[in-house]
Amino acid sequence: MKLKIKKDEILKGLQRIQGVVDKKNTMPILSNMLLVADGKGVEIIATDLEIGLRGRYAADVEKPGAVTVSAKKMFEIVRELPEEDIQIRVEEGNWVKIVSGHSQFKLVGLPKEEYPSMPDVAEEGMITMDGETLREMIKKTLYAAGENDARYVLNGLFVQLTPEKGALRIRMVGTDGHRLSMIDKIVDAKHKEESVIIPKKAMMELRRLLEEDSSQGGFQIGLSKNHALFKRDGLVMVSKLIDGNYPNYQQVLPTQNTKKVSVSKDIFTHAVKRVSILSKEKTNAVKLQLEKNTLLLSTNNPEVGEANEELSIDYKGESISIGFNSRYLMDVLMAMDGTNITLELNDSLSPCLVKEEGNDAYKCVVMPMRV
Repeated sequence: MKLKIKKDEILKGLQRIQGVVDKKNTMPILSNMLLVADGKGVEIIATDLEIGLRGRYAADVEKPGAVTVSAKKMFEIVRELPEEDIQIRVEEGNWVKIVSGHSQFKLVGLPKEEYPSMPDVAEEGMITMDGETLREMIKKTLYAAGENDARYVLNGLFVQLTPEKGALRIRMVGTDGHRLSMIDKIVDAKHKEESVIIPKKAMMELRRLLEEDSSQGGFQIGLSKNHALFKRDGLVMVSKLIDGNYPNYQQVLPTQNTKKVSVSKDIFTHAVKRVSILSKEKTNAVKLQLEKNTLLLSTNNPEVGEANEELSIDYKGESISIGFNSRYLMDVLMAMDGTNITLELNDSLSPCLVKEEGNDAYKCVVMPMRV
């Protein structure tokens, strides 16, 4: 294999795969990437057996071929090279030689046959979704998904497709049992009714790809029995699905909350942030007290001190005192857009529903705690 490639071009591909390659070294080969050169350019492929990412990049290929090499070391080398063309060639014994200007490197490579292949996912019935819409849905739900939760189905986002009046409703749900986020979007597409659970890591990698440049158009999405496929402009990501039944999240959404209050998102966010400075590190507990036209935030930590902040609001209902983990509350607030949010409450032991004012398509639930 022998090729020449622009630094920016290969660096883009190497950056994309850094989150995919396996850093736990369960199998040493998984810390490598696969480099495949042909007449159309070069492909950079990485997998951890759960997620696979393949991208095609422009290159002047003199001699086609393939090799696997350390993804991290290749990235670190290319990142530091001068802004010039980079020559890559594979020598006898799978040594990978990298030359740029006066710099030369040789990395130990392995034959392509040792690298695991990405699963094939049928591309029939794929739907196209605007990149910015998909990015927003992931951003607004991913924070609530579980992290190494024993209930493994919570370690992913629940994605539900429902045909509706000639269009398609896509619902995304994340929950870890302490908070829940749910967003609906209607897209111009046709698909059968279907629901899957996509792992959190895959959604994190997909969000990174979407944040590169959301103006690049839509992603094509395909679902099979065991995998989800995401595709755009020579870029393909495949993820295993989480097998299992997602909990009935509808039961958690409060429908009978009688106390509603509207508050400026920015003012409320900064108040929670300030008051939580003195909260206990283990619980991050902050108390909210609703009185007539007043929202009082407070925290009491005998080891450090106490904090109080009073906000003026338009509220005529009954008094209520409720506690929250401020970190969970902040995660919800940071995912919200718009000027104002609404808090819907019932009593000190019932979940709180948080919404963007005037937007019923996005709902968040935060479970209370005793303070």
